[in-house]
Amino acid sequence: MKRYIYFAGLLGLALLLGSCWLTEPVYPRPEPWLCSINADGTGFRKIKKSPFNTTGFCDIYMTKDNRIIFYGEKLWISETDTIRPVSITDNIYTLQDNPARLSQSPDGSKLYFASRDKNIHELDLNTMLSRQLTTESVRTLRNPIVSDLGNFITYTSRGYGPPSRFTEFLYWVNLSSGDIGTIPTIDSICVNAFYSESEDFVYYEGINIKRSRLDGSELSLVSTGGSMYPYSTFGVSSDNRYIIHVWDEYPTLDLKCHDKQTGNSVRFPIKASLDHGYIAKICKDANIVYYAEPEYPDKLKAYNLDTGIDMQLLQDNIIATIYNIAPTWDGSKVYFYADIAEK
Repeated sequence: MKRYIYFAGLLGLALLLGSCWLTEPVYPRPEPWLCSINADGTGFRKIKKSPFNTTGFCDIYMTKDNRIIFYGEKLWISETDTIRPVSITDNIYTLQDNPARLSQSPDGSKLYFASRDKNIHELDLNTMLSRQLTTESVRTLRNPIVSDLGNFITYTSRGYGPPSRFTEFLYWVNLSSGDIGTIPTIDSICVNAFYSESEDFVYYEGINIKRSRLDGSELSLVSTGGSMYPYSTFGVSSDNRYIIHVWDEYPTLDLKCHDKQTGNSVRFPIKASLDHGYIAKICKDANIVYYAEPEYPDKLKAYNLDTGIDMQLLQDNIIATIYNIAPTWDGSKVYFYADIAEK
């Protein structure tokens, strides 16, 4: 009996001493969530944990009426309160995953995307009817971008084809007439292009940002620095004043916001994703750029082009790694897919 009492005492002493030892706090492992937060840093919300019942998911976009689109092998759309993605592209379309560029008309009714059949397609969100805009069979067409007034799209190509060398070409399509033309350039690599109908100039990205008429005339330099990678960071603000692009100059990688009126620019470090390019997007109807700053943990930030205020969202290190962002058109909120590690 005394032996049992003795061992019980030793066990109790060990437990007491163990409770006094200093140990590192144990935090939950980061998990992938679709989240949202307001532009002022309030209203953080975890919406749904991955997976989202999509295949090849690689980017997200917001529609004008605040639905969310998942870009993968197909396009899926969902309300944001309850994430239940529904496929909206025909079964014949398998989308390009590099780059995952989805462009939308100014009224929000039409989507433009590139498929793995090498061509550019249009989808009407009201009728869910689609049409093929190009008939390419040799070169891979990609990166459709809608003009400011919505009557044209520009896009690029890659791969071998006439002329028989590896190079990029810029094209335009008149959406009403179906006419297609090539934009002459002096660069062998051109990855993004935006046509401003209101100015009758096309802005395009290669080694630097240049502009010209659709026929290649009146060529001029707009902004130094550029990127050779055709991802969806390149954009122009809704008032046509600011150009947003990536300055890819080893060993630095910056987001550059260039004011066309004053010629001034600001640069911020930007996160690059090996799979999906650069994590930054400009709002369609507001002069706000949301982007990820590359630290660990990553920082989600919002830069107001008009006020010059650069604001960090989520100060409490909730985010571990950011994968995708999708701001609302009015800039009031941003949705993002990230590994979340709440302490």
